[in-house]
Amino acid sequence: MFKSFLRSVSVAMLIVGTMIGAGFASGREVVAFFGAVPNMFIALIAGILVFGCSVLFLFVGRRAQKPDIGEVNGCVFGKFRALADVFMLFNSMTVLGAMLAGTDSLAAEFIDIRPLASVVLGGLCAVTAVKGMSGVLKANAVLVPIMIVFLSICSIMAIEFPFRAQTSHINVYNIVLYVSMNMILGGSVLTTVRRLSPREIILSSALASVIIAALLVLIMGALQSCSAAHADMPVLLIALKNGRIMYLICMPVIAASIFTTMLSAFKSVYDYVVGFIGNKIISAVSVLAGGMFVGAMGFSGVVDTLYPIMGIIGMVYLLCNGWYLVRTRVKRRVKNKAKRIRSAVRGKVGNR
Repeated sequence: MFKSFLRSVSVAMLIVGTMIGAGFASGREVVAFFGAVPNMFIALIAGILVFGCSVLFLFVGRRAQKPDIGEVNGCVFGKFRALADVFMLFNSMTVLGAMLAGTDSLAAEFIDIRPLASVVLGGLCAVTAVKGMSGVLKANAVLVPIMIVFLSICSIMAIEFPFRAQTSHINVYNIVLYVSMNMILGGSVLTTVRRLSPREIILSSALASVIIAALLVLIMGALQSCSAAHADMPVLLIALKNGRIMYLICMPVIAASIFTTMLSAFKSVYDYVVGFIGNKIISAVSVLAGGMFVGAMGFSGVVDTLYPIMGIIGMVYLLCNGWYLVRTRVKRRVKNKAKRIRSAVRGKVGNR
């Protein structure tokens, strides 16, 4: 029972670690999708959607029983697998580029040494991702709880009390777009998690969705308390305005969030590339070079321009995965019913 609980927590940390990238932790994604003063009820809706998407992808992984996303896409999309692979590669490479650009933006707060900072962190990410899924899970299990605690502290310290929540228009389409954009990267990793029971899937998804919703509430509260939407990393500007200590706390939190999301993105692309090239080192270097090319657009450029496109692709991908679960369940029921009928017919023939 305890091992089952730990497995669920580990996968929940993987989900959270995939979503909390530089865009999330810095507040850039929130501003890009929901505006400078987002309605905090958005967090509740987003949390529910994160739960549903996590359950969906984990059940797809349980049903498909494949070790990498390429084979999972083969099960889900059949003869259209190549198109799905292109979509997933675009999304993962976009996120990887954003995280590398975010690394340079963060390092530039102290000294502008780009692209050295992104190369170093990208290299560390490559070494961890090449070790396989176990390395990614271990990194998330260690870093994500620390990120959750300190990101919460940073946001709470930035909120002005007594707090009066500002109401603004809730655009459901943007919320769906935002969650699907985040979850399509998570899907490339979650669908390769094959050994969870239904109970573990529900528990890990519920835990991850509660954490994501709570963090969104805190970040949105911080944004409402301090006008920082124009900044490349709004939360970092909020931290600076609220004291040096908060600023110094916020820096490593964003760095850790960059690394955990970079891991998932890197592994997703690496799994494809190594299948074609074969050589692990050449594959890892090629993926890192591709990410650096995308990251040349700059952090805000990638998030504001390419992330909404990812959201649209993510919605299509989610629907296809949902349809896969439906059709395979129907096929299984038809097959089982046919077996029962054949057994009944054989029994009658035998009695005669």
